[in-house]
Amino acid sequence: MLIDWDYCASGIWRVLTKQEKEAPAPRGGHWAGAPPPPDGRPRPWSDRLSEGLLDDLQAWNDSWDTGKDLRPDGEATVRALQEQGRELAIRVQDELGTDGWEVLYRLGDRMFRVHPPGSWPARTWEQELLGYAPRDGQDAEG
Repeated sequence: MLIDWDYCASGIWRVLTKQEKEAPAPRGGHWAGAPPPPDGRPRPWSDRLSEGLLDDLQAWNDSWDTGKDLRPDGEATVRALQEQGRELAIRVQDELGTDGWEVLYRLGDRMFRVHPPGSWPARTWEQELLGYAPRDGQDAEG
């Protein structure tokens, strides 16, 4: 799991293992009718995380849209938001447990794992931690 900000998102992401990422995409797929309306669908992660934590993750993600631009010292605001992300990552790890779940968060130019502890450069964590092939035009060094 990755706790990170993205525009109009929820603040929590499932990261694919190397095997999942490299597996061929499933073929076909169809709806057996119209998809349920947005308010009729279960909230993502509501089967594993508490409503309060999901609300806090959403509020934190939404705060990035305005928070980093409101103060003259944008860098300090980004750091404070990343610290809040760290606290949320710890809460997510607590709720998910450690049996098969690793929760990551970004702090500065590094990605950190809650349990077991570890950190990697933000630029190369996918290659170093997960074993992903480097992205096009990017070698493992940078």
